[in-house]
Amino acid sequence: MRVPMRVLVTGSGGFLGAHVADRFARAGWTVLAAGRKGGGDWRLARLGVAAEPVRLDLTAPGEEIAAAVAGARPDLIVHCAAYGVDYRFQDVAASARTNLEGTLHLVRAAAQAKAGRVIHVGTCYEYGPSDRPIGEDALPAPRSLYGITKAAATLAALGTAASRGLALAVVRPFGMYGPLENDTKFVPMILRACRDGRRTELTAGGQLRDYVYVGDVAEACLRLAEMADFPAGEIVNLGSGAPITIRALGEAAAAAVGHGGDALVWGALPYRPDEAMSIVADAAKAAARLGWRASTPLDEGMRRVLAFLDPPETLPENFGVLPCAT
Repeated sequence: MRVPMRVLVTGSGGFLGAHVADRFARAGWTVLAAGRKGGGDWRLARLGVAAEPVRLDLTAPGEEIAAAVAGARPDLIVHCAAYGVDYRFQDVAASARTNLEGTLHLVRAAAQAKAGRVIHVGTCYEYGPSDRPIGEDALPAPRSLYGITKAAATLAALGTAASRGLALAVVRPFGMYGPLENDTKFVPMILRACRDGRRTELTAGGQLRDYVYVGDVAEACLRLAEMADFPAGEIVNLGSGAPITIRALGEAAAAAVGHGGDALVWGALPYRPDEAMSIVADAAKAAARLGWRASTPLDEGMRRVLAFLDPPETLPENFGVLPCAT
């Protein structure tokens, strides 16, 4: 594809969406920042992203979504918006309406508007836990409401796109961290606890995860978007392939701060009932098809998060509680 082109980023006010918008803008694309009323654009402002706002609510009727997409005239859609990324949000109807129904409407709208390509952002939680790296051919076996509705959304997106001749690919990021993540998420929570010496009770931290810096995920989306041989109909994992325990991740955060590790009380809490103890990517396909590997070292990534750790003085009232953002 030739640039500059027009990219519509759903969930652009969210964690991943803002970084995707930033990466595409720096590559010369015209960014169309899609979000619903009240979604806010403070992350885009912090990153210095110049974007054209597009009002798009995934819970709206299909015809409203279609009108928003048609008016935006995108060459590409990167679909980052989702409900339930934060474990606190467990409304079944809202999850199904946003993740499944909203995605279905969006893909239909993309086909109708003749958008050239769609990148649907899934999640590693569409897979079940595994004691070995998980490849894209693994069958979905989600355990959480978020994973269940995202797996359904992936199937709906792939099937609908195929039936309507739309070029759509799916990326499944594994654990992400980076600047401007909601302060309820693990890495910023631990960094603040260490920095402020605030006692924080945690599980034993034995969960194996695959953490990737958010900027690396945004880079993978850009590479995918600009591929001459776009892998329509395919799923691509975005992970490092290198497992790390949650405890080791917390200790890396403490090391970045330089103190405060004794504030972390490991083993004080039980694991969640639906806790997946091992989710690690087989990242070979991303390397082979995209020429992409997670490249940001953990210590460097933690330093970058620290640089953005304190939010701006003025935040939207719904900061940290708005559920529809990835």
